[in-house]
Amino acid sequence: MPAISAHRRDEAGLIGLRDAVASGADYVEVDVRRTADGVLVVHHDRTVGGVPLSRCTFARARELAPGPVPRVAEALEIIRGRARGHVDLKERGCEHEAVALALEAFGPDGFVVTSREAASVALIKRDFPQVTAALSVGRGLWERGAVRDFVPLRAIRGCGADMVALNHRLARAGVLAQCARARIPAMVWTVNAVPLMRRFLSDPRVAVLITDHPGTALRLRRHKS
Repeated sequence: MPAISAHRRDEAGLIGLRDAVASGADYVEVDVRRTADGVLVVHHDRTVGGVPLSRCTFARARELAPGPVPRVAEALEIIRGRARGHVDLKERGCEHEAVALALEAFGPDGFVVTSREAASVALIKRDFPQVTAALSVGRGLWERGAVRDFVPLRAIRGCGADMVALNHRLARAGVLAQCARARIPAMVWTVNAVPLMRRFLSDPRVAVLITDHPGTALRLRRHKS
């Protein structure tokens, strides 16, 4: 059955990460961005308090944020030894430092890196070939390149990704089937509705189910086992 990755646990800072670990999820995701003064932080959105995070120092980001903004190193230390890491790179330029931190925390077999940037995945596979990396596929229809997401095999192969991380809508639109035929393992995000959880937990083509509700997904998985 698919592994479960606890998604978007950064809103409550380190407490949210501890809750994710305590849920028993196989993976715990951290969203990685860099502040203006070079600190890698766990933060999902591009902005903090309406200001681009890339223009804020770490201290200023903590002042503007409605909740805590943990350092990536702190977050990985909480996950270490209790779950596998799921390091989601939200922007380019974080690859080497983020992977180095994850290698120190988990070892080469203890985490996966995801990115929607093919160039980031290619860089990781070039410089850290032992690390598992997945290309994230699933832009909004208004975003540039969205049409190519329906036929992603060329991009996946071109960047050397080991896996693909698919938006659940794309997965249901036939892209999961494409990747399965190409023998590319798939992560599916972000699956929160119970009927969809049941569907993907029963699908042998899904390697990892990513959800905001890991406890629910784990209960459903136990009932299927």
